[in-house]
Amino acid sequence: MGGNMGDGIRFRFDFSLAGESNLRRGDGIAAPDFRKMMALVDDAVERLAVKHRRGEIGFPDLPFHEKEARAISRDAAALRAKCTHLLVLGIGGSALGTKAVHEAVGGAAGRPGMALSVGDNVDPDAFFPLLAKLPMKRTVVVAISKSGGTAETNAQLALAIAALKKAVGKRWRERLILVTDPSRGVFRRMADAEGLKSYAVPPNVGGRFSVLSPVGLFPLAAAGVRVERLLAGAAQMEAIFRHTKGTDNPIRFAAAVYAYYLLVKPKAVQVWFTYGAGLERIAEWWQQLWGESLGKEREGRAPVGQTPARAVGVTDQHSQLQLYQDGPADKVFTFVRWMTGREKGNVPKAGFAPDMAMLGGRPLRDLFDAEFEGTIGALWSAGRPIVRMEIGKRDEEHVGAFLHFWEWVTAIAGTCAGVDPFDQPGVEEGKRISRALMGEKGTEAIRADFAEKVSRIRRAEIRIGEDLPGVPPRRKGGK
Repeated sequence: MGGNMGDGIRFRFDFSLAGESNLRRGDGIAAPDFRKMMALVDDAVERLAVKHRRGEIGFPDLPFHEKEARAISRDAAALRAKCTHLLVLGIGGSALGTKAVHEAVGGAAGRPGMALSVGDNVDPDAFFPLLAKLPMKRTVVVAISKSGGTAETNAQLALAIAALKKAVGKRWRERLILVTDPSRGVFRRMADAEGLKSYAVPPNVGGRFSVLSPVGLFPLAAAGVRVERLLAGAAQMEAIFRHTKGTDNPIRFAAAVYAYYLLVKPKAVQVWFTYGAGLERIAEWWQQLWGESLGKEREGRAPVGQTPARAVGVTDQHSQLQLYQDGPADKVFTFVRWMTGREKGNVPKAGFAPDMAMLGGRPLRDLFDAEFEGTIGALWSAGRPIVRMEIGKRDEEHVGAFLHFWEWVTAIAGTCAGVDPFDQPGVEEGKRISRALMGEKGTEAIRADFAEKVSRIRRAEIRIGEDLPGVPPRRKGGK
């Protein structure tokens, strides 16, 4: 399945190496099974359409918020005239999409843009050095949290505000932007009280589906990404999804394939093998989308889910392929690459041993492409189910379309599995315990219950250097 899709975007989706006729060892999809999966997908699409009409899910509408994207671009351009650096504070879906798009399109790609830094980890050994190296007099801080109640982002924000106050004094409010719920939550109250610039996240759009909302659009626009084109590509993919039926619809086709390996012949792991600069961060974004949306308990049935794993070609051919080829047959593989690369250049003809002479005078890309095909061939020979996806160009339109493709595939696969692909109860439980351990008011019972459970754990610790029997104490001076 491939060719031009809409006006200006081009993809190739090849599912043939997951078909029964092309795959030995019984892991391929037979035609009758695929027809059943397509019927299941069609039903899931109808159920999602009902949710969409009720206003329960909003990600399908984001590609058409062109007016908002233009306004954001104007705001970002005004800030770029004053500042040189941008610090994004956010966790998970509030950060991964921004990093994915920025890397995928090659940063600002020669266009004016702020230097982008993303603080998505509260590890002090990472965050304090990040904050220290930024020229705060020329830095804009964007804090992203839909609820405003994310502990990590709040801690980072307090430190960033202190740094801004030290650098620019009373003008710190001019350098701080909040992206949050339009009407409620900690950040919304803060924005209103302090008169801060803010952007609204639609209430019916969850974090991991929010990259095409102001969550991703503002920081990307500030960093020089053409966000109107990002939405344009996603809008083309949405139009293809809405107006193409059956197996001609790439989203429905892909959802049927992946739902099969999720439900009928479950594969515990999906491995994304990315071939091409700028794709690794997209894989990180997909990893949250797939894992958090599908890994769920089901009432009266076994839990469902598929562990998303990332591999980078050709690096991980030499570190993981042995396992993938000869290890447990518990994986389905997705290979992703750009159709064309940006860089050209040939390997010199001279200087090779006789048995490597075939490399001389050839484009380096020939070797890269051969590695891609060779890895697929090795896994196919071992009977592993494989999907190939090729993206036409490394630009905003194609990246936007690809992200939106995967949002729909994920939503449909989760609905087929009988789970809510838009919630994350396990994540919320971890947040609840973390806040209790930090002393949040009203969580005393949670903290006491957790402490009591931990006290029952039988410890089996070994602490080297802490009075181990038979280990003589070190003398002063290290001798």
